[in-house]
Amino acid sequence: MRVRTASKRDQIVEVAAKAFMEMGYERASMAEIAAGVGGSKATLYGYFPSKEDLFVAVAARLGENHMQDALGQLSEVSAQIDLQLQVFGEKLLGFISTPEALAIQRVVTAEAAHSNVGQLFYQAGPKVAVEKITTFLQSAMDRQQLRQADPLVAALHIMALLQAEVMPLAMLGMPVRVTKASLQAVVRRAVDVFIAAYGPERPA
Repeated sequence: MRVRTASKRDQIVEVAAKAFMEMGYERASMAEIAAGVGGSKATLYGYFPSKEDLFVAVAARLGENHMQDALGQLSEVSAQIDLQLQVFGEKLLGFISTPEALAIQRVVTAEAAHSNVGQLFYQAGPKVAVEKITTFLQSAMDRQQLRQADPLVAALHIMALLQAEVMPLAMLGMPVRVTKASLQAVVRRAVDVFIAAYGPERPA
């Protein structure tokens, strides 16, 4: 019985990531990925039962370091929640607007209507982020740093605001130049709108 190793799994994920980004989900076959790895399809399936599982592993690997870094900003609520959201937003938008992240999102969007890849991708990445943000915002509401509201809806709102100026254009292949200064400004505007909507209620 062939022994599975972490290094071999990492190699498979790396080769698969390149294949998915270059050819898309449908055209990237397990046979081609196996050839790129230098092994057989049997070896590939020994690590990943299906192409869907392999794609989810690629998406998770791409986001885990960057997303964990961004979500780490929301571990505890501080006195300056707007600054926390600013740092979180810069890290999040800085990651999801990279060519690699955009390529994966385009693959998911193209394939979602034909398979369960969209659902698997959401479960592995975006859902985890939304749950973390929801918990953070609920804590802020409990501490009266934000007004009482549905924390899940608030989490979806801040995620949408952070992406509004950049992601729709970037996903369509429009030239969007994201510099450190422009990123900070985009996030600041999003956070300002969010705080204006969800800031603590003031006495009449």
